[in-house]
Amino acid sequence: GAFRVAFVLPTGLTIETAPQPTSPQVRLRSIPGSLTAAVRYRGRWDEAGYARHLELLRGAIAASGFTAWGEPRFARFDPPFMPSFLRRNEVLLDIVPTEAET
Repeated sequence: GAFRVAFVLPTGLTIETAPQPTSPQVRLRSIPGSLTAAVRYRGRWDEAGYARHLELLRGAIAASGFTAWGEPRFARFDPPFMPSFLRRNEVLLDIVPTEAET
């Protein structure tokens, strides 16, 4: 029944310069960068749409010669009152960088 929510800080903010949370349940932490593949889709978020787009992403990663690693993640960008046909979602998977990217 619990969710973990993450926010990405805009360029120019660091963990030291970000606004400090007012709730003790909210913590700031720095996460190392990674090379990530994403597939974007519109509509409301549901398990079936997530699973369908995750498989599309896995196929695109494999077809591009990359290797996925880690747990898939999803991102929702819009508030609940946004009409579903305007909502933007993403499924994300980290990929193993090639020698050129390292």
